[in-house]
Amino acid sequence: MERYKFLYELSKQALDEEIDRFKKLEEKAGRFLSILSIVIVGYTALNNAAASAVLPAHGLLSYTFIALSALTYIALLSACSKLFSSIKLSKSPRVAIDNETTEIIQTEDLLTSYYQMAIACQEAQQIAKDQLDIKTGYLLSAYKEISFSAAVLSASLITYFLILAHKGT
Repeated sequence: MERYKFLYELSKQALDEEIDRFKKLEEKAGRFLSILSIVIVGYTALNNAAASAVLPAHGLLSYTFIALSALTYIALLSACSKLFSSIKLSKSPRVAIDNETTEIIQTEDLLTSYYQMAIACQEAQQIAKDQLDIKTGYLLSAYKEISFSAAVLSASLITYFLILAHKGT
């Protein structure tokens, strides 16, 4: 009996750990969303400041700025999409305590009950792991796209300063 009890406790602990990872991933997605918001503010400020210097487009630097700005916009949209996909509500994995569970506990011996609950925990843990893998993929992709957006935004800023320096001469 102790082995089945141990199996159940181990399965429950694994499920609890997976749910904890799930929560941490949600928190990380929230932080990424904050970072993305800052990048979007920077993007908007730069485009507002650059509009009078760049438009109407003339010369290679102006066209380069416009292309970098468009690329940043696309990358920001993609990052937003990935982040929202990673924080999309999904059914939380849990062990069902329903009539079937109650019936097993009432009609079966303690060993069978421990075993059935251990199996239920393992199934819920696998569902949580599968969902976590999908969300992690979205979050990693969003991170890469936020980094790319920041790099392209920096290149846009440098191009803007070059346009200002070129106009000053």
